Amino acid sequence: MLESVGHLQQVAAQWRFNPEDVLLIALNACGARSPLAKPRMRFRLRLDSRPDEPLFLILALGRADSPFELDENELRLAGEKVGEIEGIEDDDAVLGYWRRGRRMLTLNSNARSQCTGCVFCPNTLEDASDPKIRALDLAGYLGTLAANSGMTDLTGVETVTVCTGCFLREDLALEHLAEVRSAMGANGCTGTLHFLSSVLTTEEGLDAAARLGPFHLTLTAECFTGRPQILKESKAKLSPEAMVAVLGEAKERGITTDFTYIVGLDPIEEAIEHLKRFVPVTTTFPRFQTYQAHNAFMDIYRTPGSETIEWHLTMRRSLEGLFEDTGLRPAWWQNYRSPWCFTFAGEDLTGERV
Repeated sequence: MLESVGHLQQVAAQWRFNPEDVLLIALNACGARSPLAKPRMRFRLRLDSRPDEPLFLILALGRADSPFELDENELRLAGEKVGEIEGIEDDDAVLGYWRRGRRMLTLNSNARSQCTGCVFCPNTLEDASDPKIRALDLAGYLGTLAANSGMTDLTGVETVTVCTGCFLREDLALEHLAEVRSAMGANGCTGTLHFLSSVLTTEEGLDAAARLGPFHLTLTAECFTGRPQILKESKAKLSPEAMVAVLGEAKERGITTDFTYIVGLDPIEEAIEHLKRFVPVTTTFPRFQTYQAHNAFMDIYRTPGSETIEWHLTMRRSLEGLFEDTGLRPAWWQNYRSPWCFTFAGEDLTGERV
């Protein structure tokens, strides 16, 4: 994908993209070789070209064919240092973690072992804990998390995200979301309740979600081709038309809407043909994520051509064409596998990247 730092600079100049974004796309797509004995790690990266702008990544390791190499101190491309590594740790299933300077809280508050899984999901590769917080524990857990983070309560938290994909039915998801909202209120948080899922789909369910207060639904679309082979059943059974309808119904109820999509699973033409129908029902920038193949088995699901950097830059430019006029813009702190970190359609992207 990238052969050297010189190749990186050549590609960036040819496509008129900043080289840092090109590097990050390739890094997420290729993973890295590493002496660290874990399949997946999270860490802060300071690129040598932008040392004062740290960013956060979660990356597949153990890719012997990657041009990137990572250890506890450095990131190298074809043997040449391109960045420094800080705070590396195993990407296990922590119960909760902060983004955006402790204004955004992500919860893994439901047991992940209930999830049958999608082929691109790294959870089955991890010796991770399997957290599940009982309803009576949620308020106490949030209070403890605040105290351990030097906060008296959660009044300053703008969003609490429930990101586990392990709810078998809509009613079970809504029951848990109501418990999370109650626990938020007990700790002074009146912010947005954000849910990533494919099970919240009915009009009755969306009505119930809207009644929970400020609500944000991220529908886990993921891909459009080969859905039965790639996705778990609850996701695969939703057609693209059905997903657009769900987001439209949610938008009508005042719910913030977007979706997740894995870049690298669909051919570009088919992806764009479907995605253009999502634009009118999307109210915040979607989570476009570069496909991370953690092993050779996962490689077989890449769409032909996506093993090249040129394919990814073509896709990025096509996606920019869909969303440039909407005013919606990506933020790296929301999505550490984004095709955009520092620029979008020639515009500088500002704000936190951790």
